[in-house]
Amino acid sequence: MKKTILALSLAALSVPALAQGKKPEPEYTISGNFGLTSDYRFRGISQSDSKPAIQGGIDFAHKSGVYLGNWNSSVADWASPRGSGVEMDVYGGYKTELFGVGLDVGAIYYYYPGAQVSATNLTNPVNTQEAYIGLGWGPVSIKTSYTLSDRYFGLGKGGGDTSLQRSANSTAKGTLYFDLSLAKEISPGLTVKAHAGFLDLNDKEAALDYIKDYSIGLAYDMSGWVLGANFFNTSGLSPDARAWFTTGDGRSTKLYGSGFNLSLSKTF
Repeated sequence: MKKTILALSLAALSVPALAQGKKPEPEYTISGNFGLTSDYRFRGISQSDSKPAIQGGIDFAHKSGVYLGNWNSSVADWASPRGSGVEMDVYGGYKTELFGVGLDVGAIYYYYPGAQVSATNLTNPVNTQEAYIGLGWGPVSIKTSYTLSDRYFGLGKGGGDTSLQRSANSTAKGTLYFDLSLAKEISPGLTVKAHAGFLDLNDKEAALDYIKDYSIGLAYDMSGWVLGANFFNTSGLSPDARAWFTTGDGRSTKLYGSGFNLSLSKTF
């Protein structure tokens, strides 16, 4: 989300006001965000069955660099089996800058209220915890996420329904996701964005150790409302992975591969 900065005209400032200097930095800031998208893609996979999703969240940032936040999105039944159809992300971390390089270290918990293995097994199979570290140089950023939980969004340690999980001895802990992104303003209000990601799934029993995902798009800031258009592609999926990420009646809807979405968002 791109924050809108309001510029003050120097002509409107009196000489005494200029003499007072810059206003002190606030102790903290609180911001919210809201968005709509025609297809919610996460790491190359559609979380909304290639259908629209509504999203929003809130963020707290302290001037020390500490931050906390929550972000939510509607999701399809496959992403939250037998659940409420909501993904709730809670995260926190610390941001700073060292020698001109931005550093972001934190953790995130992906929570799917009501999701369960079966009508008799109330275990939530998709809740996932990750730690991450990110670096940024100007328009370029790189981020690595490390799975702390035994399950990676349903894959990993078993305990019931093997269509969602593997055996009781397997674990997805240690799964890595690498994210390389670029965001560059090419004209006032217009930003080009590009992304490449790679997932290294730590589950020897699952032939899903795939996936490369890519996206490229544009974002246009219309007085605080940001209109986005993105093209996605996913490659490197094994036959097992392609079967896993196919859903719908008759299992005919591909959640991977190429796709396009439009989004509208606002930070306030």
